[in-house]
Amino acid sequence: MPHSEQFVRHQGPVRADYIAQLQAEMVRELPTRSRREKDAFTALDVHEQAWRFMNWQSRRVHPHPRQINKANGFDDLPAVQANRPGVEALLASVARGDEVNAHLSDLVMQGYCLHPPGRKDGPDFDLLLNEWGIHHLHLDQAPGRAGSKELLYVILGRGVAFVLAVAPHGAWTSRRLIEVTVQSWPNQGLFAALNVLPGRDWSEDEHKGLRKVGIMTAAVVNNQCWISGVTCGMSTALVSNRVSRETGQLLRCLYQATEHPEHLYRQLMNAAALNGFAWPKEPNIAIRWLKGPDRYCFGFVEEMSGTTILIETALGRSSG
Repeated sequence: MPHSEQFVRHQGPVRADYIAQLQAEMVRELPTRSRREKDAFTALDVHEQAWRFMNWQSRRVHPHPRQINKANGFDDLPAVQANRPGVEALLASVARGDEVNAHLSDLVMQGYCLHPPGRKDGPDFDLLLNEWGIHHLHLDQAPGRAGSKELLYVILGRGVAFVLAVAPHGAWTSRRLIEVTVQSWPNQGLFAALNVLPGRDWSEDEHKGLRKVGIMTAAVVNNQCWISGVTCGMSTALVSNRVSRETGQLLRCLYQATEHPEHLYRQLMNAAALNGFAWPKEPNIAIRWLKGPDRYCFGFVEEMSGTTILIETALGRSSG
């Protein structure tokens, strides 16, 4: 008997279908408004399930401490001065690593929606976030559908927050958001300049219309074309290109673990030994959606010992 086969049969788990486990975990975790929408999500193929799930999770703000970096002139903005207590309280929460998902729209709890025929956009997509990588937080908590009039526009990463502006709803395509970002942090790569001729400068209303049907266009600011360095824009499916890329990485990792379980088994055994965990005689390895120390992500868990390996992707390294 080949050594590798003997290893799997006598010391490792029987080959598991981690793709099926992933599907079950996504169905369990994804919030929907109705059983009908939950059933519709369950019926999708695994690739669409995965990018829709990752699209939803990218909207959430992981609670961990972040360094606050304010844009040039932020404190002098009339909207900031008029809402000073609320702005300072929210930024203090972000800095401490408090839970701030209550400041998001309640639409974030609609992880998957059934859309009318011929319509792509809906409450399960945050198009400002997907195309430009910018979160918008309500100054009040539990805002509901209406929420506060003024919003905090911010780019969130692991351990850092770039605070752009306080502005009303509807600033979803405001060129001022890009302008203040590249002026305040020219070397952070939050927006990337394209080495192309500007061409047509779409109006903000035209940009909104194009965005809703999945057509990405570079924004022209100071006679240069810009796209998000965080999301690299979005796809025709309205999901950010970063989420699309990381969804592919996640699925490749699970396919490899399914085909070659002995490699995953050895990694978990080594992790258990490093952390002083007793390795069980009959390990039970599963894929789980986890709240890591500074990000939400999937991970492999040996459930008897608690040994965990997070599935590291670029999305996990940089998302909120």
